Amino acid sequence: MAYRSNNTYGTLSSAPEGRIIEKVYSLVISVLEGLDGKSNDNENYLTNKLCKKLDFNKPPEYSFFFHHQNLENSKENTSTDFAVFGTYAYGQSLKQAGEEFPLVKFEAKRLSSTLPKKREREYVLGEYESGKQVKNSGGIERFKNLRHGHDVHHACILGYIQSDTFEYWENKINDWIKEEINTPNDVTLLWDENDILRMSSWSSKVCEYISYSKRKKLPNIRIRHLWKRFE
Repeated sequence: MAYRSNNTYGTLSSAPEGRIIEKVYSLVISVLEGLDGKSNDNENYLTNKLCKKLDFNKPPEYSFFFHHQNLENSKENTSTDFAVFGTYAYGQSLKQAGEEFPLVKFEAKRLSSTLPKKREREYVLGEYESGKQVKNSGGIERFKNLRHGHDVHHACILGYIQSDTFEYWENKINDWIKEEINTPNDVTLLWDENDILRMSSWSSKVCEYISYSKRKKLPNIRIRHLWKRFE
């Protein structure tokens, strides 16, 4: 992968948000493709390893950085697995004030048939009992209900495939989403056809899907789903 800086300040073509987002994803996909792991590695181990490799491989002229275990809400002590922030140079290039420039929030989920029954749909939604949520742990759901990503327009869910195939999980997850569209567990959330994962790119190592989710009182969030299979 070739990296180039467009000027001495490390800004990416003095570009609007969209261009730097593509740079972020390009780097993440490149590093994810080379990430080693086993089919029984836990989520935190793989994510910690990935974050270290991302920081190690990020060219110094790129005007963003990765932050592991990014705190979202100090009162509720909630955090995303990691986040990407623009640097001071990025803020200056867009004439933005402030000390934080959040760009993308990342969540990671294991995709494994060995997960307990109550957690099998965790990529999509949390745990419910008798129509009530008992654990707000759903990957997609947490971006919809604003537990995560309230300050960004872009999010990514990393799927660590530890059993079965890309196609198996694509069908499984989209079936769960269709069930939420027809009969949502949380009636305050709106699920529709835009939530369904649609393939954007594919290789033998990483598959990429795109979806758009409606959020409470905020514009839709664009979610990329990057899946890596571990043998």
